[in-house]
Amino acid sequence: MGLRDASELLRSRVDTTIEALQLDDRDAAAVKLARQYADLIDAAHDGDRADRAYALRWIGPLLLDTLTELGATPAARARVKKGPAVPDGKPNQLSQLRAARASRRG
Repeated sequence: MGLRDASELLRSRVDTTIEALQLDDRDAAAVKLARQYADLIDAAHDGDRADRAYALRWIGPLLLDTLTELGATPAARARVKKGPAVPDGKPNQLSQLRAARASRRG
């Protein structure tokens, strides 16, 4: 395993993203999971081509899903801003909670 600059590691990017989200203790499990997925992908980088392909194909989408749940992807942020469609035009309780959380973030 060769040394790599930290800026080349996916984990460092995930950590930077998570820090910017202003999450609380309720998100700790998802944060830990995202970091572990990033670590697995980074570790696979030093393996053969099949290891890298496996990590990206199977673990990459799991990391993306976890980041989406944390609100760390463009699609997740757009959903928070827009909110889900509601038949009567009034926001439901979940939309109200998401809006309140988004307003706290700035």
